[in-house]
Amino acid sequence: MRRLAGWLLGGSDELGWDDLVRRTVEAIRKLAHHAERGRVAFPPDVTVRIETGPASVEVIRGFVDKPDFDQSVGAALANASDCPTDVLPRRGYEVVASEGRTIVRAAPGVTRVWSLVVDGGDRSGRTLALPGGHKDARFGRGEWHGPDRHVPNDLVVCETTEFVSRRAGRISHVGHNLEVEALDQGDALVVRRENGEVIRPARTARGRVPIREGDVIELGDGGGNTLRLTVRRTVVGQDHGGDHG
Repeated sequence: MRRLAGWLLGGSDELGWDDLVRRTVEAIRKLAHHAERGRVAFPPDVTVRIETGPASVEVIRGFVDKPDFDQSVGAALANASDCPTDVLPRRGYEVVASEGRTIVRAAPGVTRVWSLVVDGGDRSGRTLALPGGHKDARFGRGEWHGPDRHVPNDLVVCETTEFVSRRAGRISHVGHNLEVEALDQGDALVVRRENGEVIRPARTARGRVPIREGDVIELGDGGGNTLRLTVRRTVVGQDHGGDHG
């Protein structure tokens, strides 16, 4: 299933989807301990660090970015630990380049919240925290949208910047990841990745694309005016100098 050639490991071994899920589960299980009444317990948050060769980083990241990767890890971890899924830790993933074979490690992590840093428009410099509880977040100009201005925006990215639609887009939690889709902003909403890749969610088959820390959601008018939303993850309790919208 979804096999990768041996060059991913720099040798004759193979690394595939199932192998990566298995090794991730093994790494997280090392952090488990037995709580009262013999129940399995984990740290509330776990960071999984996957070190792999430079040529493999984007491929492995592509695996990890798929929503069903974390879902597969959760199902396999619950089964291997003989526990319900609601006691499993929240999982975050890091994929970094290193020399040699692929190594998967897990360590207790800190609780982080997703936020957007606004650059441009009349709210430039603000930091907007995404709603908790895996709630979808609608964002756009002003507090309300819809024919009768009765539907609230979860994130107000500007108040009067006209080229930003009132119902610009929506961000959804999918597993440990976020995905963004364009609503009324259409083709004028693009995602710019740190590696230079540019994607228009409206032109993809699913109409939405994964976003990760460091990506920029750009809202424009086609004539050079833009408002940029940089995706960040902030440690809970850390002062990031902005507001919550």
